[in-house]
Amino acid sequence: MAKHLAPSKEKKQFKMPSIPTDKLPRVVDFRFEKEKKRYPRDFSLRAMIPVLMAALLFLVGFLLSRPLWVKVLLLGASALCSGFDLMRRTLQRVLNRRWPDEDLLFLIAALIAFCIGEFAAGAFALLMLRAGELVQGYVLARTDNGVELLREILPEKAFVLHGDEAVETVPENVQIGDLLRVAAGERIPVDGEVVSGVSSVDCSALSGDEEPVNVAIGSRLRSGCVNLSADITMRCEKCFAESAAALRLESFEQARALDSILETRLNRYSAIYTAVVAVCALLLGVLLPIFTHDWAGGLRRALLFLLLSSPSALLISVPLCFEGAMLSAERKGVRIFGKSVLERLSHVKTMAFGKTGVITDGKFRVTDVFPDGVGEEELLGVAAAAESHARNPMGEALRQAGGWTRDIADGVLQIEEVPGRGVSAFIEGRHVYVGNAALMEEHGIFYLTPTRAGSAVHVAVEDRYWGHILLSDKLRDGAFDALEDLRAQGVKQMVMLTGDVLSVSKNIAAALNFDMVRSELTPESKLSAIQYLLQGLGDRDTLAYVGDGIHDAPLFQGAHVGIAMDALRYDDGTDKADVSVMSGEIRKLPMLLRIARTALRGVWQNILLCVVLKALMLILTLTGTLPIAFGAAGEALIMTLTALNALRIYTVD
Repeated sequence: MAKHLAPSKEKKQFKMPSIPTDKLPRVVDFRFEKEKKRYPRDFSLRAMIPVLMAALLFLVGFLLSRPLWVKVLLLGASALCSGFDLMRRTLQRVLNRRWPDEDLLFLIAALIAFCIGEFAAGAFALLMLRAGELVQGYVLARTDNGVELLREILPEKAFVLHGDEAVETVPENVQIGDLLRVAAGERIPVDGEVVSGVSSVDCSALSGDEEPVNVAIGSRLRSGCVNLSADITMRCEKCFAESAAALRLESFEQARALDSILETRLNRYSAIYTAVVAVCALLLGVLLPIFTHDWAGGLRRALLFLLLSSPSALLISVPLCFEGAMLSAERKGVRIFGKSVLERLSHVKTMAFGKTGVITDGKFRVTDVFPDGVGEEELLGVAAAAESHARNPMGEALRQAGGWTRDIADGVLQIEEVPGRGVSAFIEGRHVYVGNAALMEEHGIFYLTPTRAGSAVHVAVEDRYWGHILLSDKLRDGAFDALEDLRAQGVKQMVMLTGDVLSVSKNIAAALNFDMVRSELTPESKLSAIQYLLQGLGDRDTLAYVGDGIHDAPLFQGAHVGIAMDALRYDDGTDKADVSVMSGEIRKLPMLLRIARTALRGVWQNILLCVVLKALMLILTLTGTLPIAFGAAGEALIMTLTALNALRIYTVD
């Protein structure tokens, strides 16, 4: 049964300790982006050789007991092989007039170890550090390789038709309106429309779905997809920079470049941690021995503090969790516009859904025609002409049923779309209204209430009612299982918001076990319903709205997370969403939540692991019970475990 949702004047703000809810900007000016440290991303044989040489030299030097000078020489050579990259990075920062970072602290720690006679400990510390960096480099390189796979779908050439001749050029030179020939096996260079030919297209690179899509005259094409079976001719509708393949990579790179709110906090706290630990090392190594006269013990404690001063384990692993989640979702045809979106997704407790194109497939079919004083063909023809420029699924169904072609639009002088109600058009000098009951009531036009199930489209000409047309679509495959999976993941409330009549929406809501349904809503009343739902959330909870992008931009902005379904089909308005599901596959929604929650769980696991182990080692250092070798090995272990834990995100289905 439907429940009443009262309007609200204020949006419920998502509250989480130290994490505000500001949305990420969609356009980024990278000239003003803060400088970020570049961590080693190389896992090639060239990067491994110095580490292997350092390990061999250390092993020989450690096992050699005499003569001492040979032992020191071998351990020094091992330290030089391990620490060469640290010295190079530190020197570069100094030459570029930048403040040295934790690399300098590691070098000072190794120097202290050699000065107090702990030759093996100093060499071992640098070796363990470099080994940990190598593991991190492997994980970082894997992420970068994933980004390179995204770049592979960028088309490299296009064939523009000049008469009967196809001239090869780069996609960047293609202009809007150009005709292009796309041969079988070639990537579609730009977004456009098929003007001749019939073929099938592989859209898996964008949508993540392996099933080919059949295209014919009038079908829309997306750049990056592959034409499979036959040559086709297409008309360019968007320049290359605004086409699907280019926007896919651009949006991912922008979202990747921006820190999440959690990362921003960690960056600030890690800088404070490094400074505090460095000061403590200075106190332990220089000031405290003045009073205790234990210079060797003080220097050992200072050395360990310096080894434990690096926050790189967190500064690398946390972005890796977020980037890995975004990359994993992208491969499955789900685009996440920002790391902060993942934070909000992981706390979703209420999900509101549109009906058409989300719960149902959005492929309407005319089921009944009820003319009032005119013929069926005349009623369908007027409705099709009025909807001649509409991109919505009902408009497509009416054009198909009315046999609409481009030459019919010659008599259409003006079309005005009324959001949430329908269209107002002038056809051959007559004022035509085509839409729902709210449109008829708005203009004081008498209409008949449908007696059969279906979505009714009423038609009036010059304020005279001509009849109504019933359309219907079907539930998406897997809708019930997808919603049950979402409930199993902790989504407590499912709400359906639709402009359809109650007789249709209540049956769908009952079949899918929705907790709440509101019918016959305008876009404004849908937004009021969203605001009401926000008021019932807990301080840490968030609300996600799932729509198809048609008139849903305000709802995407009103919710904590806006999710646009079938973004390849309906790209108008989806740019306001936080998440775009490229296909209409509703079963990708549970996968999206699993990815977000796995990513945030990995982030907090890494934070807890790093904080607990470092705190334990710092305490043992103060008591003098932690050997230098164990401290170095512990730091390398933290770097390795946090990096490997970030890889788990790629296993989420």
